[in-house]
Amino acid sequence: MKITSIVLILWIVITNCTYAQGQGNSKYFLANDSTKYREKVFLHLDKSYYNAGEDIWFKVYLLNAASHQWDAIRNVVYVDIVGPDDNIIDFKIIRIEDGIGNGDFALPSDLYGGGYTVRAYTNYMRNFDEAYFFRQQIYISPLKFITKEVGAALVGKGQDKSDVVLEEQMPDLQFFPEGGHLVNDYFNRVGFKILGVDGRSMDVEGVILDETGMQITEFASVHLGMGLFDIKPLEGKKYTANIVHNGKKYAYNLPQGVSDGIVMRVQELRDYYQINIQTSRAKGLKGFGLLGSQRTGTIYNATINQDKSLAVFKVDKKLLVTGIAQFTLVDEKSTAVCERLVFYNDGSASPEIKIIPSSQINAKNGTIQLNVELDSQVEGISKLGANMSISVTDLAASSPREHQADIRTYLLLNSEVKGRIENPGYYFYSENPKRRQFLDLLMMTQGWRQFIVNDMPNTTGDAFEFVKEMGISVEGEVRKFHNPDKPDVATVKLTFQDSNLMGRLSVKSNEDGRFKFLGLDIMEDNKLAFEMVDYERPMKEFAIHLDSIKPAPINSIRKEYSLPEITSFEQFLENPNEREGYDTNFENEMMKLIQLDEVLILTEGRSKKKEMDTKRSTSSIYSSVSNTVDFSEIRNQPYPNILAALRARVPGVDVYGGFVTIRGVNSINSERGTTPLFLLNGVPVNQEAIENVPVWEVDFIDVLKGSRASIFGSEGGNGVIAVYTLTGKELKDQKIKVAGNVFSYQGFYQSRKFYEPAYGNEDLGANRKKFSSTLHWEPMVKLDNSGRSKVIFPAGTKSSFYRVVLQGITNDGLPLVSEAVFEVD
Repeated sequence: MKITSIVLILWIVITNCTYAQGQGNSKYFLANDSTKYREKVFLHLDKSYYNAGEDIWFKVYLLNAASHQWDAIRNVVYVDIVGPDDNIIDFKIIRIEDGIGNGDFALPSDLYGGGYTVRAYTNYMRNFDEAYFFRQQIYISPLKFITKEVGAALVGKGQDKSDVVLEEQMPDLQFFPEGGHLVNDYFNRVGFKILGVDGRSMDVEGVILDETGMQITEFASVHLGMGLFDIKPLEGKKYTANIVHNGKKYAYNLPQGVSDGIVMRVQELRDYYQINIQTSRAKGLKGFGLLGSQRTGTIYNATINQDKSLAVFKVDKKLLVTGIAQFTLVDEKSTAVCERLVFYNDGSASPEIKIIPSSQINAKNGTIQLNVELDSQVEGISKLGANMSISVTDLAASSPREHQADIRTYLLLNSEVKGRIENPGYYFYSENPKRRQFLDLLMMTQGWRQFIVNDMPNTTGDAFEFVKEMGISVEGEVRKFHNPDKPDVATVKLTFQDSNLMGRLSVKSNEDGRFKFLGLDIMEDNKLAFEMVDYERPMKEFAIHLDSIKPAPINSIRKEYSLPEITSFEQFLENPNEREGYDTNFENEMMKLIQLDEVLILTEGRSKKKEMDTKRSTSSIYSSVSNTVDFSEIRNQPYPNILAALRARVPGVDVYGGFVTIRGVNSINSERGTTPLFLLNGVPVNQEAIENVPVWEVDFIDVLKGSRASIFGSEGGNGVIAVYTLTGKELKDQKIKVAGNVFSYQGFYQSRKFYEPAYGNEDLGANRKKFSSTLHWEPMVKLDNSGRSKVIFPAGTKSSFYRVVLQGITNDGLPLVSEAVFEVD
C-alpha cells in the first residue's frame, strides 16, 4: 500500500494533548531509510532432510527488501553449507538474472550426521548485520557404515565434550518489558521466552519473588517457551524469577526498574492499533513523537505538543500493508526510548494458487501431471506474472507445514526479526484460534528492540564497504618476480572465456600492486590468463598473485540441532518410521556403489595407461595408435595452442605456418587437402576448433598413421590427430595455478539438470538417484496468460505418498505458496 497524504486522526482518551504531524531529519529516519536496506535473499530447497550422498537442489530469489520485487539488473548471490563445527563444506556462486538463479550441491557420502545451515547472501548485504543473511537449517542423516569406519573420530571425542558443556548450562530465560523498560510504580506487561540447553524452546512454570522472598505473581509459558505476566515494581526493590527444571532450581534476575521512564502498551482493535503511553518523568511527554514504519518506509509520524504524562495514539490499519509494523517513541532529541513490533495481516497479501494432480493415485513407472492454477478471481492474470519453483518429495522426508519456513513466512516474518524463529509456518497456517495471539507474543519477545533501528551499514567514508556486484570480481597483486613479497606496478592484461565469447581487459595496478576486474561473466573453474606490461621492463620481471574468492566469515550461527540431540530431529517428521526404512534403502545402494568403486581400484589401479584406454574405448572406434603424447607436464608450459605443443614431439608430424601434415602417409585429395582428420573426444572437428582448446585442458593426444588410420576410410587418408581433454573432476583436482600466469578460477556455478530416474538402467549411480527421496525438482514454473501451468514428470518405481510444494513470487512482489499430496502405487 502506498503512503498516503491523509492526515492521521489522533485523539487522547484521558488528556487533551495535541499533536503535530510531519517529517523530521532524525537519526531514526536515517536508520530506517529503505535505500539503506535493499536486498533479501530467499532459497527454495527441495526439502530439509537429506542423507549423506544425496543432492540438494535449490532456487534463489533475490528481491528488493521494501517492495519484494526483483530487479532486472544482473546480480550475484553466494550460497554455502555450514557444518555443525562452523566449517564451510561447500560453496557456490550463483548468477542472478531477473531476480532468480538455480543451483545444487552434491553432498559427500562421508558427512557425519547433525544440523547443517544453508546460508545465502549478496556482497552488498555484507554492509549490514549478518542477521540479514538467509539461513535455513537442514538435517543430514549419516551413512552408518561410513560413520562407524571413517567418521568415528569426528563424533567420539567431540560428543563427550559437548555432553559435559550441556550438563553445566542452565536454561536461557529472558524478559522483555513491553516498550523497553520496567518502570517503577506502574503496571508493566512483560513478555518472556525460555530456551533449553539444546537451543529449543521448552515449557516452563515459575514464580516472581521480591528480595524478601515474598511471591508477587506466577507465570507460565503458553506457546513455544513464550508467555506474559504483569508486574508493578516498586522503587528500590529487586525481583527474581524462580523455576524448576529436571529437578533443579534456577533463579533469574528481572531487569531493574527505573523511576524516570516510560510505559508503552499496544492493543490491536478492529480498525486501528491503539498505543497507550505513560511516563513518570517530571517534564512529561512534550516534544516526544510516535513514529510508525514498515519495510516500505515511514507510515506514521506524530509529535506531542502538550506537557502531559498520559497519551493515546490511534493508527488506522488502512495505512499498513501485511507484515511487521514498528512503533517507536522518540524523545525531543529523536532518540528511541520505547519500541514495539506488531504483525498486521490484511487478509489479502497473496493471491491463492492451487496445485491439482491429474490423479490422486498414480501408477508406478507412469507419468504424473500437476496442474497449477491461479485464483480465477484475480484481476489482470495475464499481466500479473510470477516466477515459481516446485519440489516433489517423499512424505517420509517431509515435516509438517507448521514447522517449515517458506517464501511467505520468510519475506514477511523471518527476514524482519533477528534470530531463528521456531516453527514459523505455525503463525501463517495453524488452525489454532490463538494463532494471532501467539504471533503478537512473538513480536513482544523475539521482536523486542528490533535490530533495524540501530543497524547502520559499514561504510568507508561516504561509500559502502561492500559494493553491489553484476558479475565475478577478480582481484590480485603484481609483484616482483625475483622478490615475490614486494609489490610492483604494471598494466595487467586479462584474457578470459566468458559464457559467450573470449574477453580481454586491462587495468593498471596501483602503487601497492593491487588490481581489480569487476563484473566478469565467467563460469566455474574458468581459466584466466594474465599478462603484465611495462614498456621499460620485460614481462618476465613480474609475478602475479591472484586472490581466491572466499565466503563471508562465519561470526555467529545459532545451531538448531546439537550433536547429542541429533536424533531428536525425527520428531519433526510426519512419519519417522517410514523415513527410517527409506534411509536404509538409500544406504544399501550407496554401500554397493562405494564397494564397487573399491573393487575397480583394486583390479585396475590408476595407471595413466589404463585411464587412456578407458577414454579411447568410450569415445573412439580405433584400437591401436602410432604415437601418444601425454600432456601431464606439457600443460604447465606457455604454448600458444596444442598444435604448437605437438611440434617436435611426434615423428613425422609437421606444424608450420598454421598448416599441419603427417609424413609417411599417402595424401588423398579431399576438401581438407593434406590436412589430417581431427577428433575432439572422438568427435570430428575442424582445425580451428582444435586450436581453440586451451593447452591446460588437454589430457593426451593420439596420432594415427598409415594402416592404423585406415579404420576411418578415406577420411583418415591424411592421418588422424585425436585430442582428449580432462574431465570436469580431473580439471578440479588440478592446482589453482595451472600454467605460468594462467589460473583456474571459481566463477558462476553451472547448475545441473535434475535427473530423471533411469528405471531400466542397473547402473549403481542411477540406482543411487532412484532411491533419493526427491522425486522431482522443477526450478522454473511460469504461468500462461490464463494463469495456468503444467508440470509433467516420471512417477518412479516406489509405492509411497508424495508432497508437492510450490513457492514463488509475483511480478508485483506477492509471495505464492501452495502444497498438495498424491500417491504412487
